[in-house]
Amino acid sequence: MAQRYLEIIKKLGKNRVKTDEPLAKHTTFGIGGPADLYYEAKTTSEIIAAVKLAQQYHILYFILGGGSNLLVSDEGFRGIVIKIKNADLRFKNERAVVGAGLNLGQLVKETTRRGLLGLEFTAGIPGTVGGAVRGNAGAWRQNIGDGVVRVKVLDENNRLRWLSRKDCHFSYRQSRFKKSQEIILEAELTLVKGQKQEIKQKIAEYLQKRRQDPKEPSAGCIFVNPKTCPAGKLIEACGLKGKRIGQAQISPRHANFIVNLGGAKAEDVLELTRLVKGKVKEKFGVNLEKEICLLGFDRIERKGN
Repeated sequence: MAQRYLEIIKKLGKNRVKTDEPLAKHTTFGIGGPADLYYEAKTTSEIIAAVKLAQQYHILYFILGGGSNLLVSDEGFRGIVIKIKNADLRFKNERAVVGAGLNLGQLVKETTRRGLLGLEFTAGIPGTVGGAVRGNAGAWRQNIGDGVVRVKVLDENNRLRWLSRKDCHFSYRQSRFKKSQEIILEAELTLVKGQKQEIKQKIAEYLQKRRQDPKEPSAGCIFVNPKTCPAGKLIEACGLKGKRIGQAQISPRHANFIVNLGGAKAEDVLELTRLVKGKVKEKFGVNLEKEICLLGFDRIERKGN
C-alpha cells in the first residue's frame, strides 16, 4: 500500500479507515467496485480533518452522502471516500439547523414530532440532507431549496462560510454545489407550525404515491425531467420500458428508473442510458440530462455530495 495511504490511516485511526471497501454496499443501486480508502466522518470537525489530509497527501477524495443518487464504476474509486455522518439537529422556534449527514427520513420524523410543516414531500426519499440540498431534491412541485435559509460550507480554500438561499442558486434539481467544489456541512431550514395529524396525513398521502415506484435497487430517476414532458413518458414512448442489458433494466413500472435485477454492472447501466439518450434524441429531438452522479469513470475525479 502507498505510503501516503498509510499516513492517512495512521492519522484518522486504523480502526476508522477501511481499505478496498466495496462501494456497492454504500449506494442504493447496489453497484460499484472498491474505494482504496473509506472513512465515516461522524462530526463536522472530522469531515474537515479528512479533507485536509487528502489534500495534504494529494489523494483524490469524494464526499458521500446517502449514496442514493450515485452510480459507481465497476473499478471503484482510487482515493478516499469520506462518508458524512454528522447528524446534529437543533431547533429554534420554527427553524431547524441540520447536519448534512442526517438522514432525510429521520429529519421528517423529528419535524413531525414537533408539529412542523414543510418537509412532508420528502417522506420516502432516501439520502441525506446534504445530498438533498446539493441536488435540490423534491417532488410534486416542491423542492427542499424552497425552505433553505442558509447553508454552511467548507469552500475551495478550506474556509467555513454561510451562504444565503439566494447565493445557493437553486433551480430544478440544481444548485451552485453541483458546479462548485464546496462541501455542504449544515443547512438551516425554515418550517411552519402545523397540526401533527395534518402532517401525518400528508406524509401518508405522499408515501402512498411512492408505492408506485419500482421496488428493486435503483438510484431513483436517472434523467432530469425536461420542461416539455416528463422523461419517463418520453422513454416509454420510445418503447424502452423493460429493456435489459445484463442485469440492469429500464423499469417496467417507471421508465425513468433503471433498476438492478441482481448483480448488475455499472457498464450495463451506462449502456442503457446511452440507448435512452439516443432514442429520445432521435424521436423527439430532446437531449436528456442525467440526474445521477457518476464516480470512478473518469481519470480525474470531481468531488461531490
